Amino acid sequence: MTERDADRMGHLPALLGSDIASLKIDKWTNSDVRNFRDAMLAAGLAKGTVVKRLNMIAAIVEYANSEWDTTILNHASAKRTKRPEGADRKRNRRLKDGEEAELLRAASRPDGVFRHYPDVVWLIRWSIEQGCRLGESLSLRWQDIDFRRQTISLARVKSDRHREELGPEIRPMTKGAQRVLMEKRATMEKVPDRKDVVFSVGERKIFSVLFGRMTRQAGIQDLTFHDLRHEATSRLARYLNPIELTRVTGHRDLKSLNRYYQPVPGDIADKTR
Repeated sequence: MTERDADRMGHLPALLGSDIASLKIDKWTNSDVRNFRDAMLAAGLAKGTVVKRLNMIAAIVEYANSEWDTTILNHASAKRTKRPEGADRKRNRRLKDGEEAELLRAASRPDGVFRHYPDVVWLIRWSIEQGCRLGESLSLRWQDIDFRRQTISLARVKSDRHREELGPEIRPMTKGAQRVLMEKRATMEKVPDRKDVVFSVGERKIFSVLFGRMTRQAGIQDLTFHDLRHEATSRLARYLNPIELTRVTGHRDLKSLNRYYQPVPGDIADKTR
């Protein structure tokens, strides 16, 4: 299952429990879809989540028309039902001075939320250096790490094309990420089995909840684990051109890369003559 598949699956229970799911899709009206949208917004869901769910039900109708020879008017399409404004706004959260050190201290506290998972410290350091998505990092096994070629092999990626057509995605491994893994391996009592996961931090959903709790306890405001991907991308942009950067981070194109690229203007100025 790719990252995108997992994300979609996570929305299914809520979709199936909604009022619109009780109606046949050929009976949907613009009013039904608008009510579905407005109910989600009233419930406090993020605008991006609302858009994802609207797009999912629109895709259902589109699939029925293209594969089952139906001729259903797609009231869920963006042309017929307006999406919430600002849902695609680029998030620009980066680590502030001292926050990286504070994160690592909080993750390593003997009485902290991750006291049973010492690998969290390594995962944070790795994410800041390599910029992998959380699901990609948690799926990594030692057999996926090639220090000689300086690459990582990712079987679980966001792109369906890589998984279904090209197989595992091979990405360059940054020097900083290599140092993190070599340091981690040096602390291990024995050589890890090739099939062992690199980062053992428990179940993904629970990890995300605990990470949020840890940052709040540490006094770090409005920081998600995914923001570390933003941080890594922006740091690497100092040294790599955009095309090279997409090879490291796994972004599909420059448009998607731009959502994560938060450079310091002075860094760009330093590159000019």
